[in-house]
Amino acid sequence: MFPKRKNYFFKNNIFDLLAIIPVNSVFSFFRIARLVRIARLAKIFRLVRLLGLTGKLQKNAQKFLKTNGLIYLMLICLAILCISSVMYSLAENVSLSESFWWAIATATTVGYGDISPHTAIGKFAAILLMFVGIGFIGMLTSSITAYFAGQEDRKEDKILEKLDQLEKENIELKEKIDKLGK
Repeated sequence: MFPKRKNYFFKNNIFDLLAIIPVNSVFSFFRIARLVRIARLAKIFRLVRLLGLTGKLQKNAQKFLKTNGLIYLMLICLAILCISSVMYSLAENVSLSESFWWAIATATTVGYGDISPHTAIGKFAAILLMFVGIGFIGMLTSSITAYFAGQEDRKEDKILEKLDQLEKENIELKEKIDKLGK
């Protein structure tokens, strides 16, 4: 007789079975969700760790931007980019957003060809941007190289300083040993 009840509840009337389950005991299980509060504390610790990482990145970015005066070059290039795009916009009667697209495509030496200047002022702006783009890419490449080469030199200098310090300590220890032997 029991197998008939099993079929009755589980196969035919599953919704009735679910309706008679005591809900309070099921939801008491979710008290474990209070542990989520501990996870919030973990987020605070992650934030603190992220702030430390941000400080390191900021310090390294400042060193990188000071390498070969890259920050000044970037500011000058940005100013020339804006001036050229405004010149192109006025000379060619195109929107400012389209002229910025043209200026960036020209300065990065991509030059898709979808927009090209037709007036003398527009062509002058294009020449200016081409020189700026080539110069900026060259300067960026040399700054990256100088930055990483400088890091290698600093590591080697630290190693040499430590070796000199160890050598001095060895000489002092040798003198002390000689004094003890006499």
